[in-house]
Amino acid sequence: MKIKIQELTFRCINKKIFLLLKRYFYVILTFVLCFLIYTEVISYLINKKDWIHLQCTYPKQCLKVLLVADPQITGNEQIKILTRLAQYDSDSYIQKTYIHAFNFVKPNITIFLGDLMDEGSTTTNEKYNEYLKRLNNIFPQSESTKIWLPGDNDIGGEGFDRVTSAKVKRYKTAFNQPETLHFNGVTFLKINQMMHSYPKVEQRRDFYNTSQIFVILSHVPLLFRPNFFSEKVLSKAQPHIIFAAHEHKAMIVSTDGLLREDRQIVPLMRGDNKVYKFNLGSSDLYEILVPTCSYRMGTTSVGFGFAIIEKDEVQYTVLWSPSRFQQLWSYILMILLILIGFICFILF
Repeated sequence: MKIKIQELTFRCINKKIFLLLKRYFYVILTFVLCFLIYTEVISYLINKKDWIHLQCTYPKQCLKVLLVADPQITGNEQIKILTRLAQYDSDSYIQKTYIHAFNFVKPNITIFLGDLMDEGSTTTNEKYNEYLKRLNNIFPQSESTKIWLPGDNDIGGEGFDRVTSAKVKRYKTAFNQPETLHFNGVTFLKINQMMHSYPKVEQRRDFYNTSQIFVILSHVPLLFRPNFFSEKVLSKAQPHIIFAAHEHKAMIVSTDGLLREDRQIVPLMRGDNKVYKFNLGSSDLYEILVPTCSYRMGTTSVGFGFAIIEKDEVQYTVLWSPSRFQQLWSYILMILLILIGFICFILF
């Protein structure tokens, strides 16, 4: 009789423990799902509320530009499982933030300012084609015209990674575009500092003439990193404004349009949700450095550039992305809380 009572008691206790475990599992599952939905969906929508809509004064003469800098999609890590996880998370983050920025801006032109791939200049042709597929998946086709620039990570040119004809040919096969492009009264000139090349300017230009706006696109900054080549380009092209990348940081550099002696540098940090307006051809030349859009560059201030060019004026703002580092730390904290909760449940 005592044995039967003990068995019944034991069964009742086991049943209670099972029900408690079941409830605990459902609570944890609900918590995790809510956390995932907030982190991967809602937080991005909340983040967009801080973005500023730039308005066109003359819609027919207005050019909306989305600027993408240094995505540097991940290459091959040493441990394969880490490679897959890193590639998936980085690709997913860039794609998600890009789509939000693209739908917000609805650009006429999307400009990619180089360093498209982390190992674009050193990888094999087979891997290069794989990176291209990933790149096209991250930045899907759209009605917006795309302008592509090479960076040092795409064709070499920094440190011991030399530029070679094979690397340049491979890049041009994938991104075949002229060096000079014309859109709605704006001329874009692609400058390649790694190869010290730039498109020929047909005639001597007047910096103060804004009947046709000239915009230089360069992966490596010209004003922020002045040298003999950059001075030569600026003297020949006489641009009104420059868009550059490479530094992974957001900055605005200005100098006298003709003398180019002193330079003023204004850093832009995450939280600086401002509109910057530039009158072109009046006195100063401006260089806008666009921040990286990839959190893998080690900075929390990542995002996309948004510019409007109309007549002789440029408006510019940064569309800052949510900090992926904070999100990843919150995932680690969530896992720790679940483990602590489970241990407490077992003990008490």
